[in-house]
Amino acid sequence: MKAHTLVNMPSVMDETCIHSEKWAAEFLGLSRRTLQNMRRDGGGPAFVKISERRVGYTLSALRTWVASRSVKSSADATVRFGGAA
Repeated sequence: MKAHTLVNMPSVMDETCIHSEKWAAEFLGLSRRTLQNMRRDGGGPAFVKISERRVGYTLSALRTWVASRSVKSSADATVRFGGAA
């Protein structure tokens, strides 16, 4: 995410504020389509179902998800995520 984007978003520090899918994808450095696929497959961060066609993400859910995927070595990543590092 670009540094100037944070200046324009005063609510970014509020852990419970619901952010758009676009914002969440930018925050995570993913495309919206990747985030949608992860949501469909159940592998992405927890989300809030706002309406039939709209979802959002809290900053705390995004941070929790990132923390759950953090590893200290390639070997940890291989064991943790079931693939080759």
